Amino acid sequence: MYRLLEILAGRTLKPWITLAAAVTLSMVFMTTGSGDITGIASARAADIIATLTRPFGIFPEMIRLKSENTRLRRENVELMLRANHADEAINENQRLRELLDFKKKSNLNLRSADILARDPLPGVNSILLDIGKRQGAEIHQPVICSQGLVGKLVQVGAKTSVVQLILDRNLGAAVRLSDCRVDGITKWAGHNRLIIEGIPASAPVHLNEEVISSGLDGIFPEGIPVGEVISTNKIEESLFLQVEIQPAVVFSKVEEVFLVTNNPSPVTP
Repeated sequence: MYRLLEILAGRTLKPWITLAAAVTLSMVFMTTGSGDITGIASARAADIIATLTRPFGIFPEMIRLKSENTRLRRENVELMLRANHADEAINENQRLRELLDFKKKSNLNLRSADILARDPLPGVNSILLDIGKRQGAEIHQPVICSQGLVGKLVQVGAKTSVVQLILDRNLGAAVRLSDCRVDGITKWAGHNRLIIEGIPASAPVHLNEEVISSGLDGIFPEGIPVGEVISTNKIEESLFLQVEIQPAVVFSKVEEVFLVTNNPSPVTP
């Protein structure tokens, strides 16, 4: 009888399931006449065993599907990571090409540096660079990137330096409106905005006009992009315009910068 159970139910049954099926099959034999025991009893036994074992046949399939699902998810994550690494490599190569091209086209002596941290000084809108005195960094050196003016060095250590950004409330840059050729001084206006002070109300300033460094402050070289005009406002009872500009540099995305080492009129520390 056990041999019949093994054939009908398979060898994957647990011992207690086999025992339960055997008892059930015995009861079937006991309630079935001897003349038709082979046909009817076998059929009933097969139905009962199939009913008992059906859930246990589903479990291995569920385990297999779960394992397959886990494997597919792992492969999906691996593919995503590979794609992200490839995209990052492409973006980095593009940035490096832009920096190299910018350095070749510039008539300034530039020394490259990477940003290590942002806002290292309390109360100062600043960044920390991986370059210091050992690499030729000096106080007041201008810092630029391929987009435009970034700021100036305000602290220089042996291996690192701190850049005060032009977005800091205590740093103003001498600038010039590229079309009307009027000069002014930048001032932080909150968030990522600057205003230009000292622009005469009669100046023909227009929207989207480029703003560049004038070099008149003795800190920043002339001709470095600073931003573009996004609004003008006539100040009541004043002879000046308030000109708001959008900085050329997206400071939150900058990763590499350049120190200008040949500023023609540097400030003496």
